[in-house]
Amino acid sequence: VADNNHMRLGIARPVIPPPNFVIGSAVPGHPGEPSVIDHIVYIIRENRSYDQILGDESQGNSDPSLLMYGKDVTPNAHALAEQFVLLDNFYASGGNSADGHQWITQANETDYTLWPGYLGRSYPFDGSDPLAYSNGGFLWEDALKARKSVKVYGEFAPALRKIDNATRGQLLDEWNKGGKDFSNRWKVSSQIPSLQQVLVPDYPSFTNLIPDVVRAQIFRRDLKTWEQQGTMPNLIMMQLNCDHTMGTTPGISTPEAMIADNDYAVGQVVESLSHSSFWKNMLIVIVEDDAQFGVDHVDGHRTVALLASPYIRRHSVDSTIYSHTSVSKTIEQILGLAPLSLFDLIATDLRASFQDVADMTPYKAELPKQSLFAITPLVTSLSGSVKKDALASASMNWRVPDAVPTGKLNRILWRAAKGPSVFYPVTRQGVFAPLSNDIDDADRDDK
Repeated sequence: VADNNHMRLGIARPVIPPPNFVIGSAVPGHPGEPSVIDHIVYIIRENRSYDQILGDESQGNSDPSLLMYGKDVTPNAHALAEQFVLLDNFYASGGNSADGHQWITQANETDYTLWPGYLGRSYPFDGSDPLAYSNGGFLWEDALKARKSVKVYGEFAPALRKIDNATRGQLLDEWNKGGKDFSNRWKVSSQIPSLQQVLVPDYPSFTNLIPDVVRAQIFRRDLKTWEQQGTMPNLIMMQLNCDHTMGTTPGISTPEAMIADNDYAVGQVVESLSHSSFWKNMLIVIVEDDAQFGVDHVDGHRTVALLASPYIRRHSVDSTIYSHTSVSKTIEQILGLAPLSLFDLIATDLRASFQDVADMTPYKAELPKQSLFAITPLVTSLSGSVKKDALASASMNWRVPDAVPTGKLNRILWRAAKGPSVFYPVTRQGVFAPLSNDIDDADRDDK
């Protein structure tokens, strides 16, 4: 049992590598053994289920009737899944952002986030509440202890709040004109000393009012610097969050436009990395922090996970059961880090998606057919259920992720994507349900 749960690593005696272990493989059998991968870029997005995005991928366990944001909206999600590996059995470890980001950063969650009592204290998605810190520490701390270099772009940093709704459109216009430098526009910091040490200070933390293509441009600036210097961090964590959407809030980007913005930003980041000199030793992991209990024919926690690397088995399907701790485990195996908790110690790593022979073919980003500039009309031009959904969206708290009624938002997004007359499907769930900050916005004290 200890062997099957990978727990022999905790025993103070040598562990004999398995017979098929390859020296210098992509995913070593045990932490500390050599890997051909030196750089890992871990991209964290917000709140989509598998079928919402990849329901039209016929080679996987997909349901096209539940597809909401297909290839016209998310061409890069589809291209990455098709050109590299389709993971059709990946599940979010948490139910919402308050515990989802704990699992991503700590491979664990404390009792406070598992049984949330958010009202009256905090909604701990952003590292601002010590009650959400696990004793095992954070992934970046684990890397720093192993003398690995780290940069964090927005992840687990307090959200930016003093931004008005008009900012998003203005920034999209600036980005669209090209040549704009978004450096030093924003200032972020963390009260966690280890995070502050590696946090990129001008990369925006959570807000949907700053487009993800702007975030991607800031990251690509740093990549150019690393190319000039000939060195790149071993571990990068990056938040790209606009696929969260703001529902159908009037005067704001439509859900489809926000998700297309997020998709194109991901594509641009992967393209830039795959054309860099570091690509030959790189792994890119892209996950959602949670699935927001979205429509899915398997489970409301099944979500989108994407991998890109020269060492990924091209044009393959991997139906192994994975979760966020599988990603933590894989990062630890590759970079030689100690497990953060029992959960990543016994997790199944992602090795089934890898090969040890490199395919250096780079990736080319695809601009979505869906316009990134589409705006939900003002209420005065709306009627019926569309107007009702727009008013409901406008009343919600979008300053922090998942601080809106999950069921209500999911139905608003469904009607916006499928039309008001299409019946909302029965929601499936496993043995645990997402615990979101689900109260009526009219009853909030923090509006």
